[in-house]
Amino acid sequence: MTATQVTTRWVRPEDGGPEVFLAAPAGTAPAATVVVGQELFGVTAWVRGVCERLAAAGYAAVAPDFYGRETRRAELPYDEPGRVEGFALLGTLTTERVVADTAAALAVGAALGGGPGRAFVGFSVGGHLGLLAAAHLPLDVVAACYPTWTLEGGTPLADDHPPLAAPGAAALAARGTTVLGLVGAEDHIVPPEQWARIGDRLTTAGVPHELVAYPGVPHGFLCDHRPATHRPAETADAFARILAALATLKV
Repeated sequence: MTATQVTTRWVRPEDGGPEVFLAAPAGTAPAATVVVGQELFGVTAWVRGVCERLAAAGYAAVAPDFYGRETRRAELPYDEPGRVEGFALLGTLTTERVVADTAAALAVGAALGGGPGRAFVGFSVGGHLGLLAAAHLPLDVVAACYPTWTLEGGTPLADDHPPLAAPGAAALAARGTTVLGLVGAEDHIVPPEQWARIGDRLTTAGVPHELVAYPGVPHGFLCDHRPATHRPAETADAFARILAALATLKV
């Protein structure tokens, strides 16, 4: 798809849940709907920029304000106080809320008259949320970038349901969801041994997937608002892979 002009706005879903940030092609129906899952720090300027980038490629990109029941439009700093506040807000989320907010975001995109394709692109915490939502909603593609707490218990959410525990992986397989996973090989949160286990779990469950690990790359490498961990070359490759995965959606 060629790049196009986009429009952006915050939208209140019809069900009255938290707002979503919407970026969509200007003057034309989107090809499909893509939910964008925030990092720990909320729907930041970087997350909104990702939405705009996806909208320029022709999609309705919708980022739920997952923390919106507690703090409207939280945009936390990339420092230790920001992480502390982020974990506190993350602890208020439940599977029910994540699924409801994802469904509301999909409905906002569908209302624009686009194709039936449904996807979720999530980053760190957002990768976790995307996989969790996909176990309960029909999503064609989940692009999970360095997804956290996927296999074992101990997730910071209020209810502890790792999305790639055996039941979650089985649900993804039953729905026919394709998973694209992207991680840095030097990720301290998703280390190589865990990445290999994620691949084994998806293979055993029969989930179509592609997992990519970039040598020498740390956690959070896609976010150019954190120069210390951003990796431009790998970011370019990762976004190309994401767009290729989205191109498989029905339009």
